[in-house]
Amino acid sequence: MSKIAIGTMQNPYRKLLSNKNFLKLWISQLLSQMTINIMNFYVLVRIYSVTHSNIAVSMVWIASALPALVFGPFSGAIVDSISKKKLLVITNLLQAVSVALALFVSPRYAYPLYVITFLYWMFDQLYLPSQQASIPALVSKADLPAANGLFLITQQASVMLGFGLGGLLLNLLGAKLTIISSSLFLVIAAISVTFLPNDKPARVINEQNLLRYWKDFLVAYRYIKAHHLIFIPLVLIVMSQIYNAIVSTTLPAYANDILRLSLNKAGLALILPGGIGALIATYNLPRILKDRRKKDVLEIGFVLGGVALLGMSILGLLPTDWRLPISILLSTALGSAVGLIVVPAQTLVQQNTPVWFRGRVYAQMGLLLIVATTLPLFISATIADVLGTGTLLGIMGLLLIGVYYYSRKKGEYVLANGLGV
Repeated sequence: MSKIAIGTMQNPYRKLLSNKNFLKLWISQLLSQMTINIMNFYVLVRIYSVTHSNIAVSMVWIASALPALVFGPFSGAIVDSISKKKLLVITNLLQAVSVALALFVSPRYAYPLYVITFLYWMFDQLYLPSQQASIPALVSKADLPAANGLFLITQQASVMLGFGLGGLLLNLLGAKLTIISSSLFLVIAAISVTFLPNDKPARVINEQNLLRYWKDFLVAYRYIKAHHLIFIPLVLIVMSQIYNAIVSTTLPAYANDILRLSLNKAGLALILPGGIGALIATYNLPRILKDRRKKDVLEIGFVLGGVALLGMSILGLLPTDWRLPISILLSTALGSAVGLIVVPAQTLVQQNTPVWFRGRVYAQMGLLLIVATTLPLFISATIADVLGTGTLLGIMGLLLIGVYYYSRKKGEYVLANGLGV
């Protein structure tokens, strides 16, 4: 075997980045993810500074998730009926406009930002399924684990960059220039995907109506429910996103109440280590998955994430000087856990979903996310406000350890027979 072939096998990410079309999609994802995380940081800090309420901060998630409930039943059918390239371009440009609207919100008010958040994520109902459904069309099946891993690395790195740069940019440039820069990033993301190959819709959209879309949604739901190797990974992905949403919305209170940090430094102190942890885990996943089953890797992620959250829950009991360095280590472990859970689950979904059905599957995931997240988010915000952020993190850690034990005892049965829902 040649040295070039060996090098490609050892470094699948280098092979992916030499794929020009995949690179264009990846650049769009990087800029899009980095932008929304800069704006997420800006919105979370602004609302917490005004309200000092975890419940008010959690409403940011509700504003971002409601579009999935309203448009989710129809977005998958639309994605499968229109050129994904065109959708990627149009949605990036519309998101750029929605971000720019923040320029017109007075610094004395925070609540109009909920409307802007809603608009951004409304357009994301078409962008995200188009992006995810495009990956298998641009890479080979053998490269899917590495492609999903790179996208997760980008997602975590953009959280790291977005939250870190959010505080830095706000301090150096001020709110207006930060918002303008974020909008321009999305314009560049749109330009990047304009150079993707033209693609044909999986089906024709003419003569369709809302009733047809709803029927398509029900067909997709029944299909996913009947295929355990799609449904169970989707549940795990949604569960991880619920945890991410809760941790993100409690970030300002955690930094302020437990770590005694200024809010502008919270991103660098907490998100940066988490991104590094996800980077380490995800970079090594293609090699790990050659020797271990995806189920085993998922279980490692469950227990690692649970231990990290339990550790974060008791930091408030330690001397103040110890809290930040220990929190950095725990955040790194938590980021690694995310990588160990999401990448294998995402790969299972893509490997077991037909090409013509992927848009609807990812749209279902968005709807499942909003339905499953709303109540836990309000409950967690109430717990954090009443009992404290540490108590909330401890409960989350125990639940994740419980998932690990359930997987160890009944995981094989569930994979063979489903969850019985």
